[in-house]
Amino acid sequence: MGLKGPSDADLRRNLERTISDLRARKEIPSDQRYSIAGMNLDGSSLLGRDDLSQNISTFANNSMILNIDGSDTQYLATIPIGTPPQNFSVIMDSGSAVFWVGSDNCTSIKGGPCGNHTFLGQKQSSSFVNTGTQWQALYGSGNASGTVVTDNVVIAGIKVNNLTFGIANQLSEEFTSDNNTDGLMGLARSSLTKLRIPTPVEAMAKRGLIPAAITSYRIPRRSDGVNDGEITFGSVFTTLITEHTSYLDSGLDESRFNHGTLVTVNSTDTGFWVAELGAVTVDGVDLRLTNRTALLDTGTTLMAASPDDVKAIHDKIPGAKQNGQGYTVPCNTTAVVALTFGGQSFPINVLELARGSATQKTGDCGSGIGASATAGNRWLVGDTFLKSVYYSTNGDTNQISLATLE
Repeated sequence: MGLKGPSDADLRRNLERTISDLRARKEIPSDQRYSIAGMNLDGSSLLGRDDLSQNISTFANNSMILNIDGSDTQYLATIPIGTPPQNFSVIMDSGSAVFWVGSDNCTSIKGGPCGNHTFLGQKQSSSFVNTGTQWQALYGSGNASGTVVTDNVVIAGIKVNNLTFGIANQLSEEFTSDNNTDGLMGLARSSLTKLRIPTPVEAMAKRGLIPAAITSYRIPRRSDGVNDGEITFGSVFTTLITEHTSYLDSGLDESRFNHGTLVTVNSTDTGFWVAELGAVTVDGVDLRLTNRTALLDTGTTLMAASPDDVKAIHDKIPGAKQNGQGYTVPCNTTAVVALTFGGQSFPINVLELARGSATQKTGDCGSGIGASATAGNRWLVGDTFLKSVYYSTNGDTNQISLATLE
């Protein structure tokens, strides 16, 4: 029996998030804010810390490994914080602009402790300072609140003294039950937040610790059998593209990326990373979906569009079926769904289109593309797509770069 397609409720839990107090986005009604949580906050499928595929070592030149959680739904980096430093396992999220970890005084909203996590406070760190300023984040599933603090943080080997960020004094059950995650690092632009606290990459660039407020990602895939995920701060891609850009060499393996596919486009939003979607094709056939944009977010597992757009895609995939409010596709499908940005077509790896097809070769698999009634013409493009590309954002120029993987 095949896997069920994701229900609309499942997608909304995974894809939709609202932020209050920390976000001033008056042009986006609260029921249409779709910065992506992407954390499977129901906690039902998350495994323990021993099930993380992790290597906490740091690459040269401001890069570090992205670890895969046990369910291959979120991607985390190890961030040392405090004096002496403690290692925190933190989601790298390009769809929000708040960096927070749990407080040593954290309590669950339902009462009791916040679960099995690493926590931060004066008892743990002699360099910790609590400013007393309040913050609150409301998510599609769960919420967090606390105070703004400063402490010493090491990010990709770069020590950032007295960085300003948040500690969570109160977490909902969805967060407390997620034992893999100690916090979240938002890497959109700080203009999303009312407090306008610089994101870590903005703070590093402002202090001259990196040459620009650039964050570059390679999202790993568990079924590939190698943990090759990475995140780089201050530069984009590798030596292979320096002929196209003025960015510094990141020192990564240039054989991973196809420099001929590199595109750089302007973000159409001043806070989220949003690109104009030039075309959507299935097996080379243009679906003629015009005036669409894509919010590119490392923090979401799936990809969502309006019900009509999602139907148009699956109508072109042989054997695709509507399953409730989601879709299935044959596990052995060879269909190529591709998104075009900046004139370059980027195909989605079939392992992401047919979720679970790495191990299930027959029957039906859940589609990695689902419908969201609130999407409108702005698609939510998460790791279903982003695992197939190298993805970079530049907060100084408000630009997005993409290239295909080798």
